[in-house]
Amino acid sequence: MKELSLVTLLKKFVKERSRDNEEHIRLLVFMTGSSLTIVLMLLHLIGFVGLELPVLRTISFLTVLITLTFIMLYLNRWISLVQAISTYSIIAQMMESIRIVYLVIIRPPDYEMMVIGNQIGSYTILLYLVLGFVPRASFYVLGISLGTLFFAAFYGSGAIGPQFVLLFSVLSISTCLLSAVSQRNARDIQQENKNWQTFQTNILRTLRITQEELDAFLELCKDRKPYENYEFLLFELLDDRKKQNLLRAAEMLQKKYEAERQDFAQKFPTLSKVELEVCRLVACGKPVSEIAIITGKSISNVSTVRGNIRKKLGLDRNTDLRTFLVGDEKEKK
Repeated sequence: MKELSLVTLLKKFVKERSRDNEEHIRLLVFMTGSSLTIVLMLLHLIGFVGLELPVLRTISFLTVLITLTFIMLYLNRWISLVQAISTYSIIAQMMESIRIVYLVIIRPPDYEMMVIGNQIGSYTILLYLVLGFVPRASFYVLGISLGTLFFAAFYGSGAIGPQFVLLFSVLSISTCLLSAVSQRNARDIQQENKNWQTFQTNILRTLRITQEELDAFLELCKDRKPYENYEFLLFELLDDRKKQNLLRAAEMLQKKYEAERQDFAQKFPTLSKVELEVCRLVACGKPVSEIAIITGKSISNVSTVRGNIRKKLGLDRNTDLRTFLVGDEKEKK
């Protein structure tokens, strides 16, 4: 139950702090990155990882304080999420760079591996910015990271070899370019979503219906089996005025269709009701597949009915049924 409560609280926190999916991801990236930083720095302070040098421990202690400060600033809504993650990332990268520069200058035992480890940490900061769709900050972090990388490679005898310089340079630059492309695509998707929402809102406002009523109309218009009754769903959502308008429109269409069927019944008294309905639909230019949907019959059944109509009307194979029906109507008029 406690685990479920914790997950529920986390979901509630993210929902309250996020306006859209992009900000949702950005918040998760910020909280994950800052939490991981605090854990790693505390492990260094207790001597579990890293070199036990006073300056490096001071940097770790300051990093923990800075991380907690930005978390509190964001939680108290004194800065926005973008400001928090971008500014914090730049400062965190500067702390990593100071750590690397200090190691390169002092050259303690096994410092080369620590330089590579901290350079991986620098790349992780850049990667978090890309995952969080944070604009512009990734380029600043890239510049600081590359400057530190080249300093570590060319200062003195060099703490890292050219192959590592090439590897980290290619990874960092390609990741930064990926950030720019992903941010542009994310903005395009957001704009498309906004345009669609505006279009949908305008439709609802013009038709003076709610989203639920529109969904019911769409369900009603779908092709479905005869036993699936969505009509009740539609009428339950409509108010009395809309119900009357819909019934009035349906009644007018029924009268129109009935008049058309009566016209064909007077001219072709031998046709059944089903055949008269098919004649009306054929005269309207409906193909066999659409007639099958409208009448709720199979395509083969409709084709059979068309064949029966042709036989009763005495039409040969060269005579088009629709042309005959429409031409007959014109002559009558």
